[in-house]
Amino acid sequence: MKRLTIAMLVLIPFLSQAQKEYKASNGITYHVGDTLRLGLGSKADGSFLYVEDKGPLGGLGPFGNIGPGRSQPARSLPKDFANVGAVIKSITKTSANGVSKYAFSVNPGGPMRYTVYIDDAIAACEVRPCKSDASAAATTTGAVADEIKKLKVLLDSGAITKSEYDAQKKKLLGE
Repeated sequence: MKRLTIAMLVLIPFLSQAQKEYKASNGITYHVGDTLRLGLGSKADGSFLYVEDKGPLGGLGPFGNIGPGRSQPARSLPKDFANVGAVIKSITKTSANGVSKYAFSVNPGGPMRYTVYIDDAIAACEVRPCKSDASAAATTTGAVADEIKKLKVLLDSGAITKSEYDAQKKKLLGE
């Protein structure tokens, strides 16, 4: 029995399509050894929906929810882990019920292992930067550009002076 367990622990990483890098939906290419920045949990109680606590040995199985001595599904990561950095230990493509997902096994230090379903976590802003961060930056940039255009119209019409225009433009651009 002991040999079978050891053989499974050795073979499972090869069967789960381990990778060294993955370009996620936020446009960032993550590598084994990089630090992943967790955001805020997306559940009503602040815990994480797409980041699971795997315990000291990590989980095994299609979405990591079973492992040595584990007979119940993994737990969602509590809100106490918001804004924590975690080192990526492995990147795997997993499948269950016909759905494929990329999962990162991460470690923020100590014996704990978490599984992060990266693209789902990015969409929910449980990982930073997330898609909302990019759209918020684009919205802010668009709003600043609109304000500068309005100032230019006021300058061209003679309603404000060149120095007033320059001062307001610098203020909008954060200079």
